[in-house]
Amino acid sequence: MGTKSVIIRAANAFVALNRKASKRLEAHLPHAIDILYQYIEVVKDVVNAMPRNAVVVDVGGGTTCPFARVLKPGASTMIIVLDISEDQLRCNNDANSRLVADVMKSLPFGNGTVDLVTSRSVLEHLGDVAAFVRHSSEVLKPGGYWIHLFPSKFAPFALINQLLPKTWSRMLVRTFFPSQKGICGFPALYDVCYCSAIVNLLLKNGFDRVDVMPSYYQWQYFSFCFPLFVASAAYALLVWLLGLRNLAAYLLVVARKAGP
Repeated sequence: MGTKSVIIRAANAFVALNRKASKRLEAHLPHAIDILYQYIEVVKDVVNAMPRNAVVVDVGGGTTCPFARVLKPGASTMIIVLDISEDQLRCNNDANSRLVADVMKSLPFGNGTVDLVTSRSVLEHLGDVAAFVRHSSEVLKPGGYWIHLFPSKFAPFALINQLLPKTWSRMLVRTFFPSQKGICGFPALYDVCYCSAIVNLLLKNGFDRVDVMPSYYQWQYFSFCFPLFVASAAYALLVWLLGLRNLAAYLLVVARKAGP
C-alpha cells in the first residue's frame, strides 16, 4: 500500500470519528432542526389546501421534487419543474412537465396562472433575485404562494464560501461533501439572501404576507472537525437565543401574493 493511500485512509478515519462525535452532540442542541423537512411539510400543507388542478412551479428542481410524494392522493396537482440544466431535468420523474429556463430573464407562464412558485437552495445562485421576485409576482395568481428555502448571506459557511477562491470552494466540496457536489458546486452569489432584505423585496413586489422561519444550525459544514463543530454550534446557539434572523444559517420564506 502506497504512502498516499495510507494518508487518505487516515484522513477518512479522522473525519469519520469527528462526524460521529458531532452527531452525538447534535442530539443535545435545542436549535438543531431539519430545515429541509420543514420545507417539505410547509409545501405539502400549502398545496394540499389548494383546489384541484393547482399549478406548482418547482424552480431549479433538478432530478427530484421532494414534496411531490407526500401530497394527498387525488389532488391532481400539476407540478412543473424549471431548471437551467436539461440533463438534470431528464432524470426528474416527480414532475408532470419539465422546462429549461433562465428564471432571472422570465418565467415561461402567463400572468396570474400559477398557484405556487417554490425552490430549495436556488436563490443563492441567482445574480438578480429582485428580477426573479418580480417575475414570480407576475405569474402568481392573487393569493398564490412563494415558498423558498436558501442559505443566508451572513452565515459563517456562506461568508467562507464568498471569501474563498472558487477553485478552493469546489475542492472543499469534493473533499468533505462528495454526496453534495452536484448541488453545492454552482457559484453562490447570495444576492439579497438575508432576512430583512428578502422581506422588504417581497413586500415591494405585491406580497402582503411574508413569514420567515430561520434555521441557525449548520452542522454539516463543520462536522468533519469536532472542535470547529463545537465552535459553530456555540455561535449558532447564541445567535438563535438573541433572535438575530439576519445571521441565521438558512431561511424558509413563505410569502402570499396580495389577493382574496
